[in-house]
Amino acid sequence: MSAIERLAIDILDQRELQLADRLALLLDDDRWDSGSLIEDIIPIYWEQVGDRLRNLSPGIIYRPLYYVHMFGSLANFRDKTRAFMESISGHLEGCLLSLTPSPPEYGSPPRPFGRLVKRLKSAGVLSDELAGQLWRFNESINVSSKHFDAYMPTNWLDERTFSVKETTYAFLLMRKLSIQLFALLKASGVALPQSWPDFKTEWLTWSREINDNPQLQ
Repeated sequence: MSAIERLAIDILDQRELQLADRLALLLDDDRWDSGSLIEDIIPIYWEQVGDRLRNLSPGIIYRPLYYVHMFGSLANFRDKTRAFMESISGHLEGCLLSLTPSPPEYGSPPRPFGRLVKRLKSAGVLSDELAGQLWRFNESINVSSKHFDAYMPTNWLDERTFSVKETTYAFLLMRKLSIQLFALLKASGVALPQSWPDFKTEWLTWSREINDNPQLQ
């Protein structure tokens, strides 16, 4: 059992684990419109301005969700798992940065996920439990997605870094952790134009095919 799977079992409830299974099935088969399910789960990350779409503000929170949706909509997802993981991590990093004084509107490298968790825990912003969960996320998902040579069992460049199932566990972990961070952000006075939708039972049986989505034809 991988560290990601252990983290998911420790943190996610039964419905969330079932949703991870469902999403893995959709992402692993190009016949299914996995992007429509991801789009329904995540907060709306854009707004219409004239005839164009613009990222919602703060960009460090909402911009990574665009990439989560984009990579989760592409064919051959098995070859894009690392980029998907980086986008998931980027969203949580944006939430953590937004809890600090004078956060940037957009991310500026490096974004020290682990140091942010430590700093916010020391300041009493994060509870011990949430900080511990974020720390484990950082070690098993964020660090691994950025330093894949240390994660991969071989040096073959065509070796996939993460399994599809690991990415869906990470996606649901992002949702669970981000919901808690959104609550902290709102309590601290940060204006968040869009929130996470409540869990929908229909997600567990989502079965739209690519051919059912006219935007993908």
